[in-house]
Amino acid sequence: MKRKILPIGSFEQHGPHLPLETDSLIAEKISRELSRNIQADLLETIKVSCSDEHADFSGTKSISGETFEELIIKVLKKELNSTQQLIVFNAHGGNSQILKKIARSNPEVLFLDLFETIKGHLIQTRDSSLGGICHAGEFETSLMMYLFPSLVRVQEIKPEIVTLVPELDPDFDGNPPKTWKTIKFSKSGVLGDPTKATKSKGEAWFKIIIKECLNRINC
Repeated sequence: MKRKILPIGSFEQHGPHLPLETDSLIAEKISRELSRNIQADLLETIKVSCSDEHADFSGTKSISGETFEELIIKVLKKELNSTQQLIVFNAHGGNSQILKKIARSNPEVLFLDLFETIKGHLIQTRDSSLGGICHAGEFETSLMMYLFPSLVRVQEIKPEIVTLVPELDPDFDGNPPKTWKTIKFSKSGVLGDPTKATKSKGEAWFKIIIKECLNRINC
């Protein structure tokens, strides 16, 4: 039996400078690197998930939490019978609570989350103020500059699209809001500061994510 990795992303607006598939591209790239390291099979990426918070922006596709939960459970039931280890890697924050719920009922599956994996490491190299990292900000833009530079519309990264919402930042020392709509905070769709993004940060953070995930997998 083989190890298998299921990447989960989203299909939603990421400001004027990043593609709709940003989360899915990041999830698949990280999962592919993990699969190479542990000789695992890479399952098809789930590219449409829970993106209701971005529904007011053109291009966003979203499914309900109930539909998403049913989809993940269906995949788990199908794959668990033919694998010695099933790993789920999620790169979209809107999916996290539902995946945590599923994880409680499926302890044999290893669930990894992009922002939880990098939390604690961002503070060492970030340049943005609190609120600069959430959605299409310094972190995701840096990753995309490193992993998919041709897909980043650098000319659209301007100071006027920056929106800082401290309580949504991974480094925020408190409880984030349970529900929110991007449009209430940002006309650009950006929640963060992509002007602070660089390819070198993206490379450094990517390597940290891979290292932390491999530590979790092999522990």
